[in-house]
Amino acid sequence: MHPENLQTEDSKFFPSLVAYNSGEGSLWEKLKGIGRLFYSFEAKRKMQALLDEWQPDVAHLHNIYHQLSPSILAPLKAKKIPIIMTVHDYNLISPDKDTYYPEMGKAYYKFLFVQKYSFGKRLLLVLKKYFEDVTGFYKTVNLYILPSEYVKAIFVEAGFAVEKLRVLPHFITTTTPTALPETIAQKLPASYAISFGSLSEDKGATFLIELCERLAYPLVLVGSLTNGYTLPVSANTTYLGVQDKSTLTELIKRAECVLGASELPETFGLVPLETIALGKPFIGLKAGAYAEIINNTNGYLATDKEELERYLKHHLTSLVYFDAEDIKQDAEKRFSKKHYLLSFEQLLGEVT
Repeated sequence: MHPENLQTEDSKFFPSLVAYNSGEGSLWEKLKGIGRLFYSFEAKRKMQALLDEWQPDVAHLHNIYHQLSPSILAPLKAKKIPIIMTVHDYNLISPDKDTYYPEMGKAYYKFLFVQKYSFGKRLLLVLKKYFEDVTGFYKTVNLYILPSEYVKAIFVEAGFAVEKLRVLPHFITTTTPTALPETIAQKLPASYAISFGSLSEDKGATFLIELCERLAYPLVLVGSLTNGYTLPVSANTTYLGVQDKSTLTELIKRAECVLGASELPETFGLVPLETIALGKPFIGLKAGAYAEIINNTNGYLATDKEELERYLKHHLTSLVYFDAEDIKQDAEKRFSKKHYLLSFEQLLGEVT
């Protein structure tokens, strides 16, 4: 059990903590963690105990990673409990959960030659994928919920049966903004663009910093620095680190627009969704499924960085106008909790 887990009456079903990151745990705990990449007898026992006590009619899973392993599927299969899995990334079809490589397909060994992570980590991820395919763990899943048509097309290309795939976009979660702490409010420019979420090179953070410098327009960055990324020094950029949801909501509401320059094959786009939910335009690159969220009435999606720069210039010089209420109403219509719930209930009816 991770120390950040909330203590509840169900904590007894949580597997023990395993060490994966440097500086965490003993050598034995790290070896145990490697084993859990493939199979966890403890997680399987805990799932069996949970099912005995709760006796559910259906199981809804959100991906299965190394902390649990696909071993938890076996007790569900034994009790003939239907399984729905919401997919958030490419973990089921690629050694790299962030990207699917069509030129690689099921020849996972090719990932060993991709310059990402250490060689040891790449080797473990490759072996894990071969193990999962050979054992057929995921064949027990009845339906997969995918966040976008973009991801559905990739899963079909990767060999998943189309009759098991359903597209259900994520929904809007509202957070009440709070007054900004004085230490943050003092740092904010009078007018600014904001970019938030994971900040890294492949998420376009450096490009956005350089872009706003060229346009002499203030940029505010909120989020964690990932993959060893170091922010370039820029007097034009204000980095606020990780903020709680209510503070971030207020920062977005005060911004002129939200910028994104991710070049990753985004499976959905929570950043654009959170942006339009607050009536702000999103200006970014066409990355993955973003085009299923952003259109010309709620922002711009550029085909390259030069076009993105032109779009931002047009917005900042008032050559275009976005109506905040229209943006919010359209977002609520397409991505409401009610719509999601009704659609999810229909999916439950397919498996029960």
